[in-house]
Amino acid sequence: MTVRFARPRVALVALCLSLAGAPIVVSAQQPFVEFPGRPLYERFGVEAVDLFDLRGQLSGSTVVDVRPRLEYDILHIEDAHHVDIDSEDFDRQIRALEEEHGSPLVFYCNGRQSYAGYRAAARADELGVASAQAYDAGMQDWVERYPGLARFRGEPANEVEDELISDEDFEARLLAADEFSRQARHGDDDVVVVDIRSGGERDEISLFGGREVGAPLSDISALDRIVEEARDNEQTLLIFDQYGQQVRWLQYHLEELGMDNYYFLEGGLQRFYDEVMAR
Repeated sequence: MTVRFARPRVALVALCLSLAGAPIVVSAQQPFVEFPGRPLYERFGVEAVDLFDLRGQLSGSTVVDVRPRLEYDILHIEDAHHVDIDSEDFDRQIRALEEEHGSPLVFYCNGRQSYAGYRAAARADELGVASAQAYDAGMQDWVERYPGLARFRGEPANEVEDELISDEDFEARLLAADEFSRQARHGDDDVVVVDIRSGGERDEISLFGGREVGAPLSDISALDRIVEEARDNEQTLLIFDQYGQQVRWLQYHLEELGMDNYYFLEGGLQRFYDEVMAR
């Protein structure tokens, strides 16, 4: 179903962007909410579109992937355009897409805990886009339900399913918060801790003894240098993002670079806050 919220033009989108960029720390005892961003963005007039409604309106929508280019290149919705939410000319590109292809513009990211799609829709609304929506179930839900309407490295995902990393192989690379923290804080020079969050997601707090190095997915050359050095020096990479979603796509890139020793923080930094810092 399409979830429609009130759509006033709002001058408070800047507050919306600021809110979405910072980690939202909640207690692990809070009840599970499938789409926690929806009520947060209701006040900004964002219209959320679910999995099945996006399928129904796909041919009549201009779909925009706002994740970093690396994630888009690995897997994206069929015919989706790419405009990184952190791009300096985001506004110009969005105006150009509406002028060339028309609305509605439907923005998506990794969904659920990730709010980039909501942020993009709010910005488009402020720009005066006639109809801006956010598909908030994310890329993983889409490829699982509609593999023929997803593109993996440019090919229909249902034709290259043997190339997709299984849940089992992904989960084998996950470390729980306590174990990740232990290795990150007390590991020797054989361990490199990598923060792949965007600049807007980061804060000034060092959680792992100042050992982490920043390499956002939008700066793939910097990330590649870190990976290649760790690979050549036989070091282990401990990698974290904000919600444990981006690392799923990064895994493809690490495998392509021949990196064997790497692990991810399960659930990302958000779960680390919930399980460790909130004690």
